[in-house]
Amino acid sequence: MPSFPDGQLFVDLNGAEERPAAVGEVLGDFLVALGVARGRLSDDEAGRTRQFRTELADRRVLIILDNAASEQQVSALMPGGSSCAVLITSRSVLATLAVDERVALSGLDEGTAWDLLRRIGGVDRVDEDPGAGREVVRLCGGLPLALRIAGARLATFPARTVGSFARDLADDHRRLDVLSLGERSVRAVFRSGYQALPSLQQQAFRLLSALDAPDLPAWALSPLLDVNADAAEACLEGLLLAHLVQARRGEAGGQRIVLHDLARGFSKERAAEQPADESDSAVRRLLGALLSAADAADAQLRPAGARQGGRDAAVRYPLPDNTMAGDVWEAVEWFEAERVVLVAAVTHAHARGWWELCWELTDAMSIALEHQWRWDISCQLHELALDAAGHLGNGGARAALLRNLGEALRDGGSDVGRAAECFSEAIALFHSSGDAHGESDALGNLGILQRQQGELQNAAQTLTAAESLFRALPLERGLAWTLREKAVISRHHTHYTEALAQLDQAEALFAANEETRGVGWILRTRADTEKESTVGGCPLPRRWYTGPWPGRPVPSPPAQDPRWAAARTHYEHAAQLLHAVRDHRGHTWTTLGLADMALYDGDPTAAALISRALEETDACGDHRGHSRALTVQALLHAEAHCLSDAITLTEQALAGPRDHVGAAQASFRLARLYGAVGRQHDALHALHESRTHHRTAGMPFPDLPDTELCRTLNRPIPRARRFRRHQ
Repeated sequence: MPSFPDGQLFVDLNGAEERPAAVGEVLGDFLVALGVARGRLSDDEAGRTRQFRTELADRRVLIILDNAASEQQVSALMPGGSSCAVLITSRSVLATLAVDERVALSGLDEGTAWDLLRRIGGVDRVDEDPGAGREVVRLCGGLPLALRIAGARLATFPARTVGSFARDLADDHRRLDVLSLGERSVRAVFRSGYQALPSLQQQAFRLLSALDAPDLPAWALSPLLDVNADAAEACLEGLLLAHLVQARRGEAGGQRIVLHDLARGFSKERAAEQPADESDSAVRRLLGALLSAADAADAQLRPAGARQGGRDAAVRYPLPDNTMAGDVWEAVEWFEAERVVLVAAVTHAHARGWWELCWELTDAMSIALEHQWRWDISCQLHELALDAAGHLGNGGARAALLRNLGEALRDGGSDVGRAAECFSEAIALFHSSGDAHGESDALGNLGILQRQQGELQNAAQTLTAAESLFRALPLERGLAWTLREKAVISRHHTHYTEALAQLDQAEALFAANEETRGVGWILRTRADTEKESTVGGCPLPRRWYTGPWPGRPVPSPPAQDPRWAAARTHYEHAAQLLHAVRDHRGHTWTTLGLADMALYDGDPTAAALISRALEETDACGDHRGHSRALTVQALLHAEAHCLSDAITLTEQALAGPRDHVGAAQASFRLARLYGAVGRQHDALHALHESRTHHRTAGMPFPDLPDTELCRTLNRPIPRARRFRRHQ
């Protein structure tokens, strides 16, 4: 190399092996390479170090010390002057060694790892089954040593297929066996670091793999080891210095402990050598700590208190206050950060038969999963928790879990029939046990389901029963949500003044209890009411439909009505609040409302708004919201003269979940689209369907025969001027 004309010295110091290279022997080899006769070598290590530095005093040499074991090993191999450069690699941090620059090396990226495997294993060899080769790369996790051994195995045993090697590597119990060849072994590297640790750090390393989660919060070491926070932090530092774990900064702040997949395998091997109760006791403490933290975060999301009694049998593990959520914002962030860990905790508790922990953890995270639109996860966990409640014979737990499962099934739209059954059984169980809190909450949830299905009369009766219980308790939060639901029903019946009065009461209750999410939903519902009252609840803008509609105001653009401007303001405010508390579902329905307003205005922003709403509802499985969004997108397509696409989209919307209110609107829009393309028979059928849905839901509909009403729909599709100008 031009900068080092006097040569290079390289040595593998075997730092990851059980017996690192002896410094005296390395110095002897270096001195011989520099031209010193073996007969002139000093007999002791200190003498050879002095000789080494003397030989380098007037030379420019690059010294590479690979795989160093310790500062002591390296110090004796350092030149005395500044004319030489030293490059050191080590799994240890060598924290006290004076150096000019430190570079932390992460694992290889996929592309680099792929190139390394092909270079060592043979390009043709690896390319004969690239899918299996990519799987080998993934299972090696970017670890260079693992990739080198994998490549060497492929090159050494050419008769063995890449696919069979990948299958062996995929076996968790054999992976470290497979990643060994000759003197090279991934297990040996981990073992060297592990054996150098003090006993408490060894125990910590063993326990970090006990829960099947990709990472853990740094505070988890405290309950796992049953030590205070300072001792846990010192233990983590030791593991980081040994490079047996990694740390990353969590999105919500604080460190998170990460185990490489191969290190996790070694951790499990070491754990299997210990008595089973070491792991069980530690994980029970960790789950108790998670439950304590989940209780605190859940309490922030439920400012009015628990929705039922009885969630207090599982043993909690105390945590410092700075690990607990102190307000609703921290609660939302905490549940987001720990969702995967909590899912692993519930699954582990069920597998181990820790029934109280299983159901109480599930109940504690149910509201958070609702906010996050994680209905599929919620359903899976609640099935496990219901099994746990069955083992306990705990009727109160079963009631609470059925109520929660009903919410997930209802809001996810996966099985609304079973959701109704869950709510009904929960109501009966709560009532028989005298738990008025639980009964009122389950009644309110059943009322929401009935309202969403367009069974408005049944919903009103159910919600009135819930309201009576909430007022008697009293429970202001539940009362506020019930009043909000009754306001939606009043809006559908075009009783707008009554709806706004109910919303005023609900908003005051939410504000008094400092429940931001509730205020956001009220603002969104207020905007819905103001918007619909401006157009009389007609499913189509006036440029689309000039026929009769009950309660429709005099012909004037909605934008001239102050209620229209108020609706926009309330939607925008609601969007800010719901986004802040991570209520994805509420925020998406607010976006739908703004898109609908843009459609009525002929505003080109409607296209962007509805695209965003479709992405969000599709990603999170909100089938009702997705169907509503499709009908708005359909009208935008129609105004761009894509009538065939518009009809297809509206038909797709009607094929979604049963919902009389949504179907009433979508059927009327579909009738208008059919009429525009001359499909009279289809238009009459869609009109009849719309009338049926309106009447079933108790919503007003024009009092004209279908044939006469259909004639008002047989006109060309308009094209909003502003929309056309922006195409």
